[in-house]
Amino acid sequence: MSFALNALTSASKSQLSLFSNRSALWLLSNPHVDRTQKHRPSTSAYKWSRNAVIERPELHLSLDDHIGIVRYFEENVEHWSKQKVLHSRLESFGIPTESIHPLLQLFVSEVLSGNLSNNDSYDKYTLDRFARSTPEDLPQTYADIVYTGILYAWATDPASRDAVERTIGPATLLSIQRLFHAARLEHPADDFLEARRTRRKIIMHVGPTNSGKTHHALRALAAAPTGVYAGPLRLLAHEIWERLNLGQIVPAGVEEDVMPASLPIDSALDVDVTAADTTPAVLSQGNSKFARACNMITGEEHKIVDPEAALESATVEMLSMTKKYDLAVIDEIQMIADVGRGYAWTSAVLGINAKEVHLCGEETAVPIVQALLAETHDELEVRRYKRLTPLQIDKSLDKDLSKVQKGDCVVAFSRSSIFWLKNSIEKATGMKCAVVYGKLPPEIRSGQADLFNDPNSGYDVIVGSDAIGMGLNLKIRRIVFEAVSKFDGEVLRPLSISQTKQIAGRAGRYGMLQEQCGLTTTFLPEDLPFVEQALAKPFAPLPAAILGPSYNSCRDIARALPPSASLRTIYDAHVYVAKTKPHYRYSSSNIDKAADTVDEYSDQLSLEDRITFLLAPVPWREPDCVEVLYKLLKNYAEDLSVGVTDLFQGTQFLETLLIVEKKMSTLPLPKSDTKTLSILELFHKLLGLYAWLAFRNPVAYYEPELVEEWKPRVERALHWALQGVTRHSKGTRKTVESPLPVAAVARKVEFRTAGDLRKQRKAEALSNKKTWANSGPVHA
Repeated sequence: MSFALNALTSASKSQLSLFSNRSALWLLSNPHVDRTQKHRPSTSAYKWSRNAVIERPELHLSLDDHIGIVRYFEENVEHWSKQKVLHSRLESFGIPTESIHPLLQLFVSEVLSGNLSNNDSYDKYTLDRFARSTPEDLPQTYADIVYTGILYAWATDPASRDAVERTIGPATLLSIQRLFHAARLEHPADDFLEARRTRRKIIMHVGPTNSGKTHHALRALAAAPTGVYAGPLRLLAHEIWERLNLGQIVPAGVEEDVMPASLPIDSALDVDVTAADTTPAVLSQGNSKFARACNMITGEEHKIVDPEAALESATVEMLSMTKKYDLAVIDEIQMIADVGRGYAWTSAVLGINAKEVHLCGEETAVPIVQALLAETHDELEVRRYKRLTPLQIDKSLDKDLSKVQKGDCVVAFSRSSIFWLKNSIEKATGMKCAVVYGKLPPEIRSGQADLFNDPNSGYDVIVGSDAIGMGLNLKIRRIVFEAVSKFDGEVLRPLSISQTKQIAGRAGRYGMLQEQCGLTTTFLPEDLPFVEQALAKPFAPLPAAILGPSYNSCRDIARALPPSASLRTIYDAHVYVAKTKPHYRYSSSNIDKAADTVDEYSDQLSLEDRITFLLAPVPWREPDCVEVLYKLLKNYAEDLSVGVTDLFQGTQFLETLLIVEKKMSTLPLPKSDTKTLSILELFHKLLGLYAWLAFRNPVAYYEPELVEEWKPRVERALHWALQGVTRHSKGTRKTVESPLPVAAVARKVEFRTAGDLRKQRKAEALSNKKTWANSGPVHA
């Protein structure tokens, strides 16, 4: 889920409006991020634009400063109680309008009297949640969440019952109690009964990028009788799936002296050799003795090597919490605090039914995992790793792109900036640039990485977004930050310490380069101190693990709300009312666009259907997708049936694909533009959405086989268009253009898709039916 921040007060809305206006000025003042202009702005204009970067305000409270937290709680409660958005929300939760003001007055009086902040009440109402905000939270929005949670906990407390009932009446108090108990989730671990039946051993492998933290976990998985790998990206799941099947991951227990000397080491994973253990974890050519049958399960596709395979590789959202494993590897554990997807990691830590669980990621996640496991009573062992090669600060490029060198990765944070840099670097240096950014399909990102890693491809530089920080194995010599701030959907804000370390750490991967260290620098000299300071700072512990709504929680809350409650109100009740331990929280991001759109069809959709659409990977905020998304919802609501052909017939997506395919067959060299790229990227995402829905409801979404046919066509068109965006830049040396990197299309591992299995079962059913029909009557 990708949600924007919700429930802004009037003050914060005006503040955001100011931020948005300044952000618009910033974008207009930077022609390299404006599609209508072609040249870099002057130094003075660019410097002014950097001064316009606005830091998101934060709640600067410390968990250790109880006095400061209490002071904030008491000094701001009256202002909070008067916000119109609060009154509207409480009304949507079922509190009558005439009862809201008296209830809030009584609550404010109790807070100001100190009755809710003495030693006992401090813990009872989890006041330390005020100190657990993140840089992504707006202070007023986050404080609103904490205050509202305390209000409901106080109103339902037996000690407050008489006073509250006299103020608002027993019927209103009863409705408050019903919602509070429906949303209550103090022990999330108890929802995972299978995992609670055994005491698991949890091993955390933590360290910076390029420290070898996945080395032992992958080897243990390759040796396990049964096991599963779960990561954040389909790209990572595919890589582990491929390597296990090809015997490229060396099982634990295999020593160096019995390794075949002729097999080369490939450090494609993070990282495959540790300083203390010179046994390679990954072999580029593989060894049939180490090959393990492994199936792949992601939200969009299933690759079945063997229906009885003992190993699986999956995206973390697709993990089974009921299946029993001997060993599980959960990658990028720091994403447990990610506001969009963190709930999947929380569920994995609490619920994966494995005897041994390996968690790999940043040191930041250790305190949160310790807090979660204190409730499950599992055994925890933390193994810490240091970076295998040093990371050094290099001299700034001083605004001169001709100083870009072979092996550099230039990082920017907007798609148009990336293509401006690609074009400018190719003109300034004569070197070709591969590109990587978040909206590119994983297959294309992997292909671009292959081009950059291949010393004979002619692609000597890579330009990308922070997507290079996860799931790609790149032979980067030096990271160059084109900018050190990023637009987060509302404001431009500086990169976090974690983001900066993650990106910079991609330089100088151990075993992939001859250099003894990695380098990092900036395009602008004034940005260099920011990177230096960020790399020198320690990681800040994650504030909380993210929880997500389930069908059961939505059903229970819907029953406690007024009958007309919208999907948005149901979700808000999770965020604002739920009673949880302080180290848990629901995401403060909202589902405005998704919920409002789905609610248009609420009379025709069941609650389960509405939740499915809410959780689906739908690009709600992409204007070019609106037509298709409305058609999808309309067709499903009216017919409970959605075909791929009907969904895309007559749209710009199918039309663009056909135009590009025609050009591919007639033009001697690729030639395209960023608009075409954008349409193809969205087409690929929408096909993935259909596949996601088809896995969950194959009867309604009955053409997944057609998706499997169209996706490779879109990927080939995307690769061709990507080559053609700056293919004819002056000064760029000629290189041999491959139609598509081999790694992106070659199927090294034989497998069947879910569609193949459906066809097989259908054929077997028909065959059995004919056999039965021809067998004649059965006699006693």
